[in-house]
Order: sequence, then C-alpha cells, then structure tokens
Amino acid sequence: MGPLLVWALRLVDDLADDIIAAHEETVRLTQAALTQPSTPEGRESLRTYLTEHLMARRPLPSTRQNGKTALARQYIAGVTGASLKQVALAYRDRGLGALVTADPGPCPLDVAVTGQIAGRPWRSRIDYTETSELLRHLITAVFIVCAYLTGARTQEVLAMRSGCCPDPEGGQGRHVMRIQLEDVDTPSTTRTSWTTISTTSRIC
Repeated sequence: MGPLLVWALRLVDDLADDIIAAHEETVRLTQAALTQPSTPEGRESLRTYLTEHLMARRPLPSTRQNGKTALARQYIAGVTGASLKQVALAYRDRGLGALVTADPGPCPLDVAVTGQIAGRPWRSRIDYTETSELLRHLITAVFIVCAYLTGARTQEVLAMRSGCCPDPEGGQGRHVMRIQLEDVDTPSTTRTSWTTISTTSRIC
C-alpha cells in the first residue's frame, strides 16, 4: 500500500495541473471542431497546415478508430480553425489516408509541461489522444488518496463534490467534509440529511 499511496500523492501533487490543463485544451479543441463553420480563413489555414507537414515530411496527426489508424480530424480542425467538412474534403482530395496509415504522427497539445519526476519534466509533451486516459489515472489517484487518508467509505468518496472540504478556519488544521447523502448508495434506514467527516488531511 505504501508505494501505491506515494505514487497517488505524487500524481495529485506534482502532475495534476498538467493533466487538467491538457484535458481542458482537449475539450476546447474538440468543441471548436464540432461547432465552427466552414470559412475561407479556415480553409486557407488548413491548406497551409497540411502543406507545411507534407513539405517537411512530418507525419500527419493521427488517432485510432475501430482499431485502425486514422487522421485526427477533430484535432486538426480545432488547431487550424477549419470545419470538419473542410478537413474531410482535404483528406479525400489530397489522398491523406495512405500517408497517415504509413506514417502516423502525434497530436501535441499547446500546453506547458511543468510537473517533474526526479527533477526532470515527466514528459516532453501531452498528446490530444491520451488526455482521457491520463484523466482516468488522476481520478483513480484522487480516490486512493481520499479513501486512504480519510477512512471514508467508497460511496462517501464517490459522493464528494468540489468545495465539500474547504480550508480549515482559524488555522486549526481540522477539516469538515460535508457529503450529500442523496449521492451515496446506502440503505434508506441509515441515511441522514448530511454526513460529516472530520479529518486532518489536506487532500480531499
């Protein structure tokens, strides 16, 4: 349990900011790709982006779909400002399918990596395609830390919401963690309106 808790704490304390920032950037790019219209500016930006990659022989951003390598259309649309339709047309007209399959490339996010392990950055970049997995790892680490250091039951930890454990008042080092019981899967006979858990932990 010791090594597991140590690494869970390291993930929360040292790497969480990078993972959350990468997740937010991924969401932003995806939403932009799904909502932005086709414009001449977007088409020109996309043309320049693809031409630069092809001229420099850089691999095109790729992802995995149904077990196969595919062009990362949402990522490219979000980065260039083009619409998904414009990306699809460029994919067809330029014959990008074979290029992506033969030489798949990364989808680097424009997010600074600040976390370190042993005094070195824990990675050089975070990829658009891996943020969901990294976020799941972070959520798992948070669950381990909260459950272990508070002694809370599984249902209580899962019912925690942002702000339920504010900084202690008066510097006493005592936290009061309030959990809404309608979010906790427990028998109705044991429910009360609120469950209050006191803990000296600063992590919740």
